[in-house]
Amino acid sequence: MNAAMRSALLLVVITTFIALPPLAHTCSWANGYFFQVTCLRGKVVGVAKGNLRQMSRWVRQKVLRDDAGLTLYEYRWPVKDLSEMRVVKSVQTDKHGVFDFGTLPDGHYRLDIKGPWGEELFDVQVVQLPTRTASVTPDISPVYPDCTGGHELVAIPE
Repeated sequence: MNAAMRSALLLVVITTFIALPPLAHTCSWANGYFFQVTCLRGKVVGVAKGNLRQMSRWVRQKVLRDDAGLTLYEYRWPVKDLSEMRVVKSVQTDKHGVFDFGTLPDGHYRLDIKGPWGEELFDVQVVQLPTRTASVTPDISPVYPDCTGGHELVAIPE
């Protein structure tokens, strides 16, 4: 290979790397957005990272997580980590993925759900609404870079 061809090849390689978009997770959650509910009881659902079933919302929400620990923190912002927030209550899901925090005062909370798959955080507001919440279904499935997929909290009305 002569010098001119090497230079041309090098130029193509460098141009290709410059033109490629960075591999970054473009999805981020808005600070100050709270899922509004009247209670915090329900079932934890979702699939693990890399699982092809996460593509279908219906299938994702049929996978119950009996291996989840839930901790509710009193919401504060800004904070460096969860240790700066006061723990309100901790519960564990039963063999059917069910959890219940019982009666909670109105307020803003951060819900931390941990398990073998990792950790998901949800900001929730317990508030009196015209339609009471019968249960909630947090989906701990990972999200795609365009913010689709899991990480949603579905409130089921009474």
